[in-house]
Formats: sequence, structure tokens, C-alpha cells
Amino acid sequence: MSKLNLSLGAKVFYANNAYTIVKAVDYNTVTIQSVEDSNILLNVLTKDLSSTEEPQEYNLEQYSEEEWEQARKRYEAIKDLVFRQRSRLEVEECAKENNVGTTTIYTWLRIYEETESLHALVAKKRGKKGGRLDKVVEKIIDDILEEHYLTKQKTRFTKIYRLIKQSCKSLDIAAPHANTVRNRINAIDPKLSMKRREGYKKSHQAFSNFEGEFPEGNFPLDVVQIDHTPLDVMLVDSTHREPVGRPTLTLAIDVYSRMITGFYLSLQAPGYFNVSQCLFQSLMPKDAYLKEENVEGEWNIFGIPRIIHVDNGQDLVSNDMIKVCDDLNITLLKRPVANPQFGAHVERVFGTINQEIHNLLGATFSNVQEKGDYDSIKMATFTLEDLRQWLTQYIVNIYHKRIHHGLDMTPDEKYYQGIFGDDENPGTGILPSIVENEEHIRILLLQTFQRTVQKDGITLDGITYYSDVLRGWINRNDKDGKKIKFKIKRDPMNIQKIYFYDPELKEYFEIFYKKISAPKMTLWDMQASKRYLKERNISNYTEDDIFAAYDILAKLEKEAKEKTSKQKLRKNKSPKMSEQKEKPSPKNETQEDHHLDVLFNNIKTLTIHEKQEAKDI
Repeated sequence: MSKLNLSLGAKVFYANNAYTIVKAVDYNTVTIQSVEDSNILLNVLTKDLSSTEEPQEYNLEQYSEEEWEQARKRYEAIKDLVFRQRSRLEVEECAKENNVGTTTIYTWLRIYEETESLHALVAKKRGKKGGRLDKVVEKIIDDILEEHYLTKQKTRFTKIYRLIKQSCKSLDIAAPHANTVRNRINAIDPKLSMKRREGYKKSHQAFSNFEGEFPEGNFPLDVVQIDHTPLDVMLVDSTHREPVGRPTLTLAIDVYSRMITGFYLSLQAPGYFNVSQCLFQSLMPKDAYLKEENVEGEWNIFGIPRIIHVDNGQDLVSNDMIKVCDDLNITLLKRPVANPQFGAHVERVFGTINQEIHNLLGATFSNVQEKGDYDSIKMATFTLEDLRQWLTQYIVNIYHKRIHHGLDMTPDEKYYQGIFGDDENPGTGILPSIVENEEHIRILLLQTFQRTVQKDGITLDGITYYSDVLRGWINRNDKDGKKIKFKIKRDPMNIQKIYFYDPELKEYFEIFYKKISAPKMTLWDMQASKRYLKERNISNYTEDDIFAAYDILAKLEKEAKEKTSKQKLRKNKSPKMSEQKEKPSPKNETQEDHHLDVLFNNIKTLTIHEKQEAKDI
């Protein structure tokens, strides 16, 4: 993954030749000037530019947690000096504060300013050398710091070091030097240290610079807020038109312009996938998405924000997301507990959207008085797909183009003004930086699983995947003799394949079902198939049973759609034609209107029913 900087004067490559950015023409076009010949000026699409002459892909997965933490500390050391004029004295002071040489600070500055990526600050690996602490000593230090230092007792260093020496002596191993322990304490995150030793309140006061309402963004994509809400409308399924519940909306908003940068709509409770998909849509251009949703209009906000502000739920942010944000130089902030004002901007948008939704069939309304005797379930009409299209249409062609009372202009106009300026406001004149490799970041933001590689492949949720790529990793053990667990990614929208991360080649590979003829499913299709088996008291099912159950449900869905189409056709015929063509008996009408469970009668699937018969014997 790499980031393309589109700021004025930034060096870029077009057709493998070096240029610099001269100005932003529109949201997708910039003027560039040749480095070799200043007389050559070109207007080009940003999608045709790259950050390097020969784009070099790298994978954030290749770095360990320790390496990544080291890179973060190096960036923290130099962040106040990057991209500005600095004196020798400032660099020397920085070097002294971080206990490194002045040349080292200059090297870190050069590397970061050339790449603008945190991964470049990871130390290059060298040959093995002595001096590293024994693992047992490492654990002793960690345990004692956890038990005695990171507590409100505020144990003094002399006692901490004495406890470490005593533990080492009892195991007949050499104790570490006192300075080694001091360095380990200094390396602890100061915010964590204060929180554990002084309490949350003091930590919050010392390290939080926000009071009252969350600060306004100073320019486009300065601050993006992401949050969730249930929408006030009852949805139906696309086959039987039966109510399926209220959807959850995850939405991202640019605080500066109030433009919506992305959203994700689902029938599932808020979780990591909701946030990651919303973030992914926020980062990427949306032309293809609008075409897919059959919505005419422009949705021009995309690119890398400076700050992303998210809900505080532990399951909403993963280490992979943190690593992505680190490398793209995005500050990831979590909303403090019991501080609703920190999400005020996105909350107001939710209120606006729900007010519009109250005009739709199936609206649930916000309170009993407003609802009256309206039957939301009976009136429900919209499917999830219908509502997604409606919401896209509303955002692009209504919300973005309506005067916002807090801006005195439309969000579209405010965003344009923030970049390109007007007679009174100069604007930044800079397009936001963009992600170059869309597919890589899409995979990286998927949920991570850890699995071993067996002779038949990798099994995840009862389904096995195999490819020759796995052959060299079958039953591999680590140096302690334990089975190695590998990093796996899965897209819940298509579980026909998983993404296997090869730790030696340092890249992801697509691994498909071992059973080639198995149907393509979503995660929720698989869960429905398992529920179907469970309802029939089949617990010892195999992946073949899961696929067979899916085929049954797909068949039932197809039959239900055909019956629904026939019923609509009958209703559209005149009474006279209906009488001539077909006069259904009351018994047949009852059969037509029976509950969905009746459709499961007389379905014969060999594997499943054999198991069920065996259970009954």
C-alpha cells in the first residue's frame, strides 16, 4: 500500500517521468510540471499518477508489533520537525531528548519526508549480534513492571530493580543492568503509565486537548467522524416481502464541510466490518459505486483524512486498522466514554436522515405520539438494497446540495470552497492525498483470523479451503514445536475464498473452496444454512451439509419468487379474465398464503435426511 501526495510541489511520476504538482484543476485533475523541462506543463488525471517511478508494493503485515512500535516512536520523535525549516539546534535538542545521534535524526527526517509513510521508519534488519536479553529475563521485567510499577501504589525504582534482581537470582541467571530496566520503563506509553499510576482523570487531563464540543475541522478532510445509528424504518426481504427488521447505518462525515465521506448499511449490529467498509468507501473515489447503484450525480469527496474519530467500542477497531491509519499518517481517536458532544456533528446528520426516512413507507418514527396508529410492519416496503439506493440518492443529490444552517451554504459548496477558494477565501489549493492500491487496502481492512495449515488445507467455520500455495506450510511447527498459526482474511460478502498471508513471500494469496462445485455464499448465507440444519436437529453436519442446506434455501427462494410473480400477475388481470382462466378454491388460496415453514415440507436432500433419520432411530 502506498500514498500519493497531491500537495503543491509534491513529486509524482507520470508515464515513468518525474513531475511536480503545480495546481489542482478539479477534484480529479491536477497540473504537473516536468522536473527536467520546466516548460512542459500537463493537465492529468490523478488516477494516472504514481508516487514512485516503478511502483513498489509493500505489505504492512510484514512488520512485527515490535518493529511497528519502534517506527511509531521514531515518528513521534521527529513529527514536530518534518516538512518545515528547522535549525541545527532544534535537531540537536531532538537528538538529545531521544538519546540518539544528530545524524540519526536527520536520517529519520529524510526518510519520512521522502516517503510520508510510517513503515519507512522501521529499522532495517541486520545480522545477529549479542547483547539481547534472555527471554526469561524479559518476562521477569515485564511481569514485575505490570505487577508493581503500573499500579496506583507507585512503587519506586529501587524496589522495582531489587525485585527483578531477586527473581533472577532465584533462577540462577544474570540480572539486567539498572539502565536496561530504566529504559524499559521510559519506553512505556506515558498515557498508559499515568492512567495506571495516577488514574484516568489525570491521564485524560494531561493527554487530551479537547474540551466541550469536538473541534471544527480547519480544512477539508481535517477531521472525519464515524458513528452508527439504527434507522427509523422497517425493511422487508427481497423474496417474500416479509419484515426483517430495522437497518443499522454506519456513516462518516467531514466535520469541515459536513460532506458525507462514506457509509455502510446493514441488518447486523455495529461491528468492525461496518466501520472498515465505511472507512474504505470514505478513502476511495465513488464513481464506480454510483454507477453500480444507478444513481446519477457527483460524490467528489475522497482521500486520506488527517484525523478519524470513531466510537469507543472495543470491537470496532482492530490492530490492522490502527496499522493502516499509522502508515497513512491518520490520527485515530476514540470517543471518550460519556462524552456525547464529541460526536455532535455526525449525530445531527443522523437526526436529519431519520427525519427524511419518516416519510418512507414502513417508517417506525421516533416516539409513540409521532407514530400514532401507523402500522410500520404492515406498511414496510423497502428492501436493504432499495434503502441503500435511496440513501445514496439522498446524500448525493439532496443533502450535499441543501443549505446547511451551520454553514450558510451547501456542503458541496463548502467543500469546493475549502479546496479551490473563492473571492473571500483562498482555499488550500491542495487535493487530499489518495491511496494508490485499492485492492490491497480492501484486503488489509478485512477481519483477521489465525489458523493452522492441515493436510487438507485451511478450515474456517466448518468450510475447507485449499491451494498449492499452502503445500509448503502443511503442519509446520515453530521453534518451540507448536503448530504455526497463519494470518487469514475473509470478506463476509463472499466466503467462496479466503486470503492467506504467506510470511516468507510477504503477500496475500487467494485460496478457494476445496470443494470446487460448492456455491458462492455470503457469511450470512452460511449462517442461515447452519440455522436450517440446527432447526432439524442436525448437529454433526459437514461442509457438504452446509452447501446442501444452502441449495435447499436457494431453491425455496426461487420457488417463492416465482409464486410471488404469479400472484402479482393474477392481481393485474381483470376479474372477468380471472374467472375464465382460473378460479382457485378457498383451499388453494389457503395453500398460497401459508407460512414459509410449510415450504420446507417434502424437500428431499439425501445427506441431511439420512442424518436426521439416523437421529430418530
